[in-house]
Amino acid sequence: MDFRFTPEQDLYRQSIRQWLEANLEPRARGIDEAEDGIPTDITEGMASLGMFGVTIPERLGGLDIPDEERMVYAMITIHEIARADMSMSTPVYTLLTIGWAYIINKYGTEQLKELVLPKVAEGRCFCGINTTEPGGGSDLANITTISLPEGDNYVFNGEKAYISGPKECAKWGYPSGHCTLSRTDPEAGYQGFSFIYVPRDIPGISDHLYKDMGRMGLSTGGFIYKDAKVPKWCLLGEEGKGFYVNMDGFNAARIIVAAACLGGAEKALEISRDYCKQRVLFGKPISKNQGISFEMTNDWMQLDMLRLNLTRAAWMYGYNDANPGTFSRGELNKVVATCKCLSPTLGHDIARHGMIYHGGFGYTKDTPLEMMLRGIMSYEVGAEGGLNIMRGIICRDEFGDEFNSFKD
Repeated sequence: MDFRFTPEQDLYRQSIRQWLEANLEPRARGIDEAEDGIPTDITEGMASLGMFGVTIPERLGGLDIPDEERMVYAMITIHEIARADMSMSTPVYTLLTIGWAYIINKYGTEQLKELVLPKVAEGRCFCGINTTEPGGGSDLANITTISLPEGDNYVFNGEKAYISGPKECAKWGYPSGHCTLSRTDPEAGYQGFSFIYVPRDIPGISDHLYKDMGRMGLSTGGFIYKDAKVPKWCLLGEEGKGFYVNMDGFNAARIIVAAACLGGAEKALEISRDYCKQRVLFGKPISKNQGISFEMTNDWMQLDMLRLNLTRAAWMYGYNDANPGTFSRGELNKVVATCKCLSPTLGHDIARHGMIYHGGFGYTKDTPLEMMLRGIMSYEVGAEGGLNIMRGIICRDEFGDEFNSFKD
């Protein structure tokens, strides 16, 4: 297998890196500290280069690229955005939107796709994921939100918590919303879940906000549903199969989450490299200190291995969509979960190491390392699946059901 990007992929990577370095990177600190989110001119510029269209067919406003390569392009896109905005605000906003747009395109009705995806490609629609509740995050079996069928609608009642994008939905308006897991048949266990795209601007939906410690350029909050009627054409996949559609979506999302973590880590390591070469102590650059240079080398080795594994994960996911059944769910789960488990911690470690190399300077906001440390922790504590959930997935799918910690 050739692990190099194709000439077309590399040209795309180079073109967006040039634009992001010139336009997004100088404003990343302001995005992290502002309360009004990511500036519209930034998202417009990203859209003009196709960054929001990589997971969308050309007929719906996306890029003209092979379908089996869309996840690789998504990985490249998020990796490059994370290099430019180390706060993780813009990368997470983008990965959510293009990742769940991919699932809308894969499982959505034609009416839903025609409504949402052209707006996403234009950079004028937010798409997110909506599973976590006050009493259940990784344990999806405890979800209590119901969406009972009634005529041409699903009637939602319940509450969701720790969800990205309430303010962004309000900014862009209809049809911005979230792919939402709920119970269409509360008595049917896993077979009673359905996955439904819920536009925010539907009567009966209210939201509230939390104050996060990092990635402040993207809002986090919760939703309350009181008899909110969502059209049945917003269903993703089949009624009663929502748990499995959701899990497929998480694999796509986790690939580009890992890309964000590794893109930020790559940039953080470059910042540390450049600083250590020019910072002189006791008559020599601190890069000559093997306590620093060997730690940076260890970080680089882990980064390089994870980057290769992530490329494999993105290729496997896209290839399996184009050639169903090539890889089993377990084979894909293990590779994706490995990337999602290891990449946030590696990014955190590289940022923390760099702050230490910078000494007192590293504890200030004159470097982007501290905002990366705060932002990337969202993926350590649980977003898109906690680290030990990833270990549980790998353990189950590698060693067998006897090691399945998700079952009694």
